[in-house]
Formats: sequence, C-alpha cells, structure tokens
Amino acid sequence: MTAKIHCIVTGEVESNLDIALLNGASHPDIPVQDRYPFGYPDTIVLPDGRTRVGNMVPAPVWLIEGTDRLVLVDTGLGEVAEVMAMQARYGSDWVASRAEEGQSILSGLAVRGVAPGDIDTVVLTHLHYDHVGNNELFTNAQFIVQKAEIDLALNPPKFHMFYYPEYSHKLEDIQDRLLVIDGDHRVNDDIELIKIGGHTPGCQSVLVRTAAGVVCLTSDVMYNYKNLELDWPTGSYWNLQEMVDGYARIRSLADIIVPQHDWQILQQYPTGSIG
Repeated sequence: MTAKIHCIVTGEVESNLDIALLNGASHPDIPVQDRYPFGYPDTIVLPDGRTRVGNMVPAPVWLIEGTDRLVLVDTGLGEVAEVMAMQARYGSDWVASRAEEGQSILSGLAVRGVAPGDIDTVVLTHLHYDHVGNNELFTNAQFIVQKAEIDLALNPPKFHMFYYPEYSHKLEDIQDRLLVIDGDHRVNDDIELIKIGGHTPGCQSVLVRTAAGVVCLTSDVMYNYKNLELDWPTGSYWNLQEMVDGYARIRSLADIIVPQHDWQILQQYPTGSIG
C-alpha cells in the first residue's frame, strides 16, 4: 500500500502579517514584498462593513488513504456563526468564513468517496478551535492527541487565544475514544507523529511515507511557505525555542514540508493531493 494525502478545506480564517511571521518578518535585509505570504496583503471585510489589511487563509484537514487505516488529520473549522460569536465574547473580531461552494468537511470527504463513519483514526495536531470544530462527526474513530493539550482545552487559561471554554465539549464528547500520548508516536508503518510543541505545548506534526517521499504536515508549527522559505517562525507561539528547534527537526526528517494555513498549497499541488 502507498499512502496518499488529500487536502480538504473546511473554511477560511483571517490572518495578519504578525500572526503569519513573528514581528512581521521585519528585517533590513528582507525586502518588504519578499516577506509577504501568498495572498497578502488583501482587504478583510468585517461583518459591520469595516475593513482592514490581512488575508483569509484556509483551515484545512488532511485525509490520508492507502494505509491499513483511514486517517484524518484534524477536523477543521466548525460552524462559522458559532465561532464568530465565541471569539467576539473574548474581544476578537477576527473573521471566519465559508466562502466557496463545497467548502466544508462533509463535501470535501464526499468528493473522495468517504463518509465520516469510514474514518478509523483522527489525529488532533492540537486543540485550537479551527482544528477540532467537527470532532462530533467521527463517531467510529479513535482520536489521538498529546497529553499537554488536554488541560488547555478543558480549562483554557484566560490569557490564551484560540482555546475557548465554550469549545471544551469538542474534547469532552470524544473522551471515551481518546488515545492520549506524550511524545512521538507511530500510528502505523506509514504515519508517524512527532511532538514539536512551540505553537502550543502539545502541537504535533505528522510524517507520512508516500511515493513522493516523506511528507511532513506541519500543523501550525508552520503557518505558511514563508515560514519555511525564510526559516522564520510564526507569530503565534507558546515556546519560541521549541518552534525554532522544531523547524530544524522537520527539515531533517521530511522530503516535502507542507505548512498548515496557506493557499499556496494549491499552487504546489493543484489537485489538492500529495503522493
């Protein structure tokens, strides 16, 4: 069997330069245009009609076929209205949207001939809202998550964005099917999880052995291809040293590196498939 990876976009979330690249990748030796991620800058339109500079980036999940089990990496963006209301309660007006026809996890899976009940394993790379939004759909799956993420999701610290107490049920509802790990973990002969941390305490990347080589799905350790090109971390981090060390580790292990939130993925792989 040969593993193949399919990108399924579940919606879009707003990003800005300081989130995409620490300190906006500001440096005298980096021309301004060379530090812009794909699609930046653009005009973000807020629900009240105000605008600001930023860009809308994909919130994807990754379907892995061709191994001894059907694996989904993350469950993506949930109901947009719920997400926007939840963020607003904590003072954030960042836009979440589902702009295109078919931009949902159900339709994306259906294109691949897969129903939620077919998924054997869900890897949760971390427990931010845009990675766990559809957990409840996968009623037959075992979920794999790092131990360091659990308490943050169930009892979010007041100071940390993207973990919300209103979303703690996304973890509670699947607790009887959780495999909690602490460190690297081999899912099967073709898929390995590597604990990086950095972005969050338990953020893990996914290594997949494919016909094209070993692919690393970085999760939010790398938001975009500019993080990779410039070797410059994202601006959303828990432990900066872990993230920097993680970049070196990923480069040493992978032939192909795929950042999490970048429409450039469809420039690199127009069909959305790798391997």
